[in-house]
Amino acid sequence: MKINFPNSNIKTKEISFNTNLQHDIKIVHITDTHIGYHFDLEDLHQLVLSINALKPDIVCFTGDCFDNIKLLNFNPKLIIPLLKTIYSKYGKYFVPGNHDYGSNSISEVLNIITQSGFNVLLNKHHYIQTHGGNILIQGIDDACFGQPSYNASFKHDEITPDFSLCLMHEPDNVKLLNPNINLVLSGHTHGGQVRLPKYGAIYTPDFGKIYKQGLYQIRRYQYLYVNFGIGMTRLPIRLFCQPEIALFHLKANAYST
Repeated sequence: MKINFPNSNIKTKEISFNTNLQHDIKIVHITDTHIGYHFDLEDLHQLVLSINALKPDIVCFTGDCFDNIKLLNFNPKLIIPLLKTIYSKYGKYFVPGNHDYGSNSISEVLNIITQSGFNVLLNKHHYIQTHGGNILIQGIDDACFGQPSYNASFKHDEITPDFSLCLMHEPDNVKLLNPNINLVLSGHTHGGQVRLPKYGAIYTPDFGKIYKQGLYQIRRYQYLYVNFGIGMTRLPIRLFCQPEIALFHLKANAYST
């Protein structure tokens, strides 16, 4: 029986989607680093190197950057120069998770994330003009302790994107989102963190009970991906649940000119 301890190698999960884009786009998705709980600055440095090796066009981070920022044994601002070095042609985007709100520290977390070069999307949207077309990216606030507005996913400029993307930490409220969103990226569950063969996750947290890990088809043209995440919380162990980076290949329309 294989047990994945904190120093386990991070796998890269690759998924492809056919789109209306005119050129291929690569999106890297990370989540749930839980910095401070058996995940330190050296671990973060190695994660950044792994992300940059994938040469992403867009980087998405769906929350729980810190496990508990108040319990760190180092200055949390030391992550800024590391996160700043993450390369992304069309930007880096972040939504917070429940642990980012812990200890009433959300303002400090978001300040650090912003200084690190990430665009924070709290019930907001942003258009990314790529060489392959328009990508609409939206972000929803944390469901546990934030003020999520799922209606915000319906409110945007009257521009038809070539691909639409939404970031939300917890996955279970996905059906409250605009059904025209093509891909929803989420985390929160850690895939259960401890899994058993043929049984799956022993436990997942609130708002992560329905969709626990992997890819789900929510509607005909809408998919949800629940990332296993990078770090851990409560128990410093991963069992049959390897940490991951998700790499999405948005494939160009074969008939585009």
